[in-house]
Amino acid sequence: MTHYYYCNMKNKYLIIVSLLSWANIGLIYLLHLNEIYTTLIGVYKELTTIPSFLCGTIFPGWLLIKMILNKIESNK
Repeated sequence: MTHYYYCNMKNKYLIIVSLLSWANIGLIYLLHLNEIYTTLIGVYKELTTIPSFLCGTIFPGWLLIKMILNKIESNK
C-alpha cells in the first residue's frame, strides 16, 4: 500500500500543530479583550484566523481517526 507523506504525519506533530493553532486563536482573543488594535495585528488576525480554526479542528479529528485505524489494524 502506498502512503503519501501527508498521510504519515506523526501523532506528536498533529498534537503540536493543533495546540499551536488554538494558542494562536487564544492570542487573538486576548488582544481583542485588551482592546489592542493596530494595523499589524489586524492583518495578522485576518491571515491566521481561518487556518487556525481549520487546523485546530481537522488535525485532532485526523489524529482520532489514525488512532482508531491503528487499533483496528492491531486487533487483526
